[in-house]
Amino acid sequence: MSRTQANWSADGSYLPPIDPHTKAKHQILETYLENLIFTLYGKGRYGETTFTFIDGFCGGGMYDDKDNNIEWEGSPIRIIKAIREGYKKSRRKYPLNVKFIFIDNNQNHLDCLKNYSMPKAGLGELVDEQLHEYNGEFGKLLEECEFRCSEFENLVNECVWKIDIRKGHSFFFLDPFGWTDVSMNSINKIQSLKGSEILYTYMIDYLKRFIIGKQGQDKITFNKLLEAEGYYESADLSRLDKVGEQCYFRNESMRLFRDKGNTKYVFTFSLIPKGDVRVLYYLIHLSKNLTALEVMKETFWKENNLVFQYYFDLYGYGFKTADFYEEMQTSLMFNITKNSYDFCLEKLDNELGELIHNNQDGIKFREICHETMERNPASKEHYTRYINILRNEKQIEVWRNGKIVTGNKIILQRNDIIKLTGFKQLSFF
Repeated sequence: MSRTQANWSADGSYLPPIDPHTKAKHQILETYLENLIFTLYGKGRYGETTFTFIDGFCGGGMYDDKDNNIEWEGSPIRIIKAIREGYKKSRRKYPLNVKFIFIDNNQNHLDCLKNYSMPKAGLGELVDEQLHEYNGEFGKLLEECEFRCSEFENLVNECVWKIDIRKGHSFFFLDPFGWTDVSMNSINKIQSLKGSEILYTYMIDYLKRFIIGKQGQDKITFNKLLEAEGYYESADLSRLDKVGEQCYFRNESMRLFRDKGNTKYVFTFSLIPKGDVRVLYYLIHLSKNLTALEVMKETFWKENNLVFQYYFDLYGYGFKTADFYEEMQTSLMFNITKNSYDFCLEKLDNELGELIHNNQDGIKFREICHETMERNPASKEHYTRYINILRNEKQIEVWRNGKIVTGNKIILQRNDIIKLTGFKQLSFF
């Protein structure tokens, strides 16, 4: 949903306007889920065949895109279509079983989703909450939608119970209107499931302005709900627009969700308004699966258009609306991707170089990713390029099944072992 209070009429006669950041968020969601299905279901000899997707604050399914005079499909529709695209892209012949659970606390929103938005998007057959077979080109895609009118917090235990029975992989998209709508206890329950992950909107700007560093009932509620006592203690509210303070808030947020959220990997994507340096809110990705982190980072990299954060080591990835760049010169825009890419390699040179040097007997590629992937903006593509550069410089060797891997460029595998050669230096910058 949008950061402003969004409302839908039951018959679709009124759709709320959509802001640029919600568009960006939807595009990230759609791209990620398509890639997730392709990776977990489509790759490997035996892929995952059971998925459950929960949209905890689903809204009415369509927005009014006034700038382009069209209707913009919301998260429920984009989730379903992304799964279908990932399924078709996979070209697998064995069945894929998917359940969607759409939750909203307003019955008008669910009525709009079922009676207007889904039929208009060509998904009308799914509104009867029965199991349907999508007419795919290869195997079977079995789809089922469930619609629940309630507060998300009231349905967490039920969702976790249903997923535990179904097994397989689960994904929660939690995009609440306010920070009080999702508790750390609920996040903990979700992450207790095997193969679960969360994409969560964390409204850090509101918290910084009105809660963190202050006293009162809101602060007490915040600390209780998100178990945040002892975090953000060094926040300087007079320096919210400074780079150092932004880094502090980002790192404390990651520490909070890593410590209290029962998760292994935490990564953030920043959404920043025009003409500002303050983060409006974070998209926080929580998972216990290294592959999920890798796929999410690749998705974030595609959608990222924030340049300065790389040079100040700030907030992972970011998005600024297109109008921000109207004030920038074309020459500066032209070099954004190149500069960001080079910075990723330099960042890896610092982190991976030390890690490899400290493991004289070799270290598995999986362990390298596990140790470093949260701490830099680099995707798996950057890791592969960096290690291949070191190989070609004869600074390292890659061993697989007891033999040195040869060739100018190799595709790294999880259990490949990275070893130093006789060279002492380990850097190409």
